Amino acid sequence: MAHKLTLKFTTEEDGKYFSLSVDNVKQDANGQPSVTEAEVNSLMDLIIQKKIFSTKTGDITGKKDAKLVTTSSASFGLN
Repeated sequence: MAHKLTLKFTTEEDGKYFSLSVDNVKQDANGQPSVTEAEVNSLMDLIIQKKIFSTKTGDITGKKDAKLVTTSSASFGLN
């Protein structure tokens, strides 16, 4: 399974958001994601504080939401 962290931020323009996806989230020995809520909050705070990204709708001003997305795939045999 693949794990992706999706972060959504508010920007200076009202009602506009900036999204960021991080692939290959760290995993424990069992292959489960091991990122914590505190780590996600710290990462988002750092991105806002350091103004790491510039967007079409202005500076990032706050946190909107964060999600951990897990996907799996299955291959089919073809004849």
